[in-house]
Amino acid sequence: MWDRLGNFYALEERSYLALDCHLKALELREKYDKSRASIASSQHSIAKVYLQLGELDVAENYLDKAGKLKQELKDTVGLGIIAMSQANLYREKGQFELAAKLCLQYIPKRLKQSNYEGLIISYLSLAQTYEKWGKKADAEMYYLKALESAEFIKRQRDIGLILMKLGSFYQKNGQTTKAKELFNLAVERCTAVDSRIYQLNAYRNLYQMARVEGDLTKALSYLEIFTSLQDSSSRESLHMKLDDLEASFKLKQRETEIARLDEENKEGRQFRNILLAGIGLLLTLAVFLVMLYQSRNNTLTSLHREQQQTQLLLQEKEKLLEDLQQSNLHLIQAEKMASLGVMTAGIAHELNNPVSSISAGIAALKMDQEELAPLFDRLLLLQRKGLEDTTATRDLIDILKQTDLQLISKELESLLKTILNGAQRTAEIVGGLKTFSRNTGDRFLPFKVEEGLETTLTLLHHKLNDDIEIQKSYRSKREILCQVSKLNQVFLNILDNAVQSLQGSGTIRIETYDTADACVIVIENTSIGMDADTQKKIFEPFFTTKEVGQGTGLGLSISYAIIQQHRGDITVASSPDNGTVFTITLPFS
Repeated sequence: MWDRLGNFYALEERSYLALDCHLKALELREKYDKSRASIASSQHSIAKVYLQLGELDVAENYLDKAGKLKQELKDTVGLGIIAMSQANLYREKGQFELAAKLCLQYIPKRLKQSNYEGLIISYLSLAQTYEKWGKKADAEMYYLKALESAEFIKRQRDIGLILMKLGSFYQKNGQTTKAKELFNLAVERCTAVDSRIYQLNAYRNLYQMARVEGDLTKALSYLEIFTSLQDSSSRESLHMKLDDLEASFKLKQRETEIARLDEENKEGRQFRNILLAGIGLLLTLAVFLVMLYQSRNNTLTSLHREQQQTQLLLQEKEKLLEDLQQSNLHLIQAEKMASLGVMTAGIAHELNNPVSSISAGIAALKMDQEELAPLFDRLLLLQRKGLEDTTATRDLIDILKQTDLQLISKELESLLKTILNGAQRTAEIVGGLKTFSRNTGDRFLPFKVEEGLETTLTLLHHKLNDDIEIQKSYRSKREILCQVSKLNQVFLNILDNAVQSLQGSGTIRIETYDTADACVIVIENTSIGMDADTQKKIFEPFFTTKEVGQGTGLGLSISYAIIQQHRGDITVASSPDNGTVFTITLPFS
């Protein structure tokens, strides 16, 4: 009971009340808990309060005690919880890298277990660490992740706390509009759970921002609400202190009365002492049994309600996950179909030329065959009758005179070369297609990036014209380990976008080279380029600068995800009228 009350006061930032409750809980547990399992929890709670108060040495001492006891009891879950407080201690000492590393260590396990309470603690600790470290983008990201996790499990007090901290973060960084919005949301959530401390903080911050902006009417309004809440909170706090004093006084009176009765009992007869002790034992046992029975019934009722609520939450979670998976599959399928359209058009165009040349060559061969047919007929006749048949010989000589054998021979040689070249070109295209569409699944296989780039250019050849120049500088000598089909999809997305951005004329430069541990691919085009706002959103899902119906907005987003999956990096550099450069870095191992 004392621990629960202490946790409530700590969440409300009423640190001294929280500390008093946790110290009382520790005293009782050290006295009655023979297993010592709950003692470490109280020590950890006390350490967290001392962290709030800024007494780092005392907090570290209690954390060490709690950690050693958890290790002795082999409580790995408890050690993980204590680790978050250890990370907060590192943060307060300015050891930001150690704090962030400790928080990040436990996030994958908690994600796998869907431990949203633990995730809220980890994300919030990371956000505060990065904020103190000066890494604003990372701090904002983890504040938002903590808020998302708290919203998912509908923890209103945690939501109010995170909204307040995120609002203060935006306020410090000059983003007053976002700060106001979050403070107002915090007021709504904190009002719903009657959290006075967060309400007071929110109204105080809103008052300060309104005063700085010169909006005196709003500032006065916020100040009046703040003053009213503060007066109400002070009165409640005073009443609580009076109640505490009254309870303490009554307790001392009871202790005095018990001491007096004990003294009288000592002076009484031995039989009376035994009788009173027996009655007292029976009464205590009866009270204990009644309390145990009531506690058991209350626990069972509470457990039943929690099981029903957990079941409902699990069903909602399963439905949300199923809907999310379906949506994700539809979006990825749409982008795959878009890439398939580009690839199909390229294949059709590239195969059309060699097939046309083969078809034309066969038609010409047929004509030569028809022209030589009479000659073959006479030769067969002469073969059957013998060379002495002068009539057949004369006919053969007449046909030979009418036929330009030298011209037909050269024409046959030319046609055979045309058909052979067409067949070879078709084989090259089919081979390139096999390279492009190699489905390696989740396997990482050795691959030369130049092969994928060349295959992609072949598939996009139908979109290129004489006014678009392709410059190549292949200097990479080593193979990388990758999922071939996915990497080819990245090349197709980026090169197709480059061709479209040129609008019929310009230059595309492709360069590859090796560093000590990675292969670098640079794809540059001389298009009109992008402004800074567009560059920030270029890898976001559904963002596109194309006309409606001409793009899904998923190509570069999926490409970014694929490169991240390969532990690589993809960046874009561009400015208006100066073209665009995509740089992809892929590690060799």
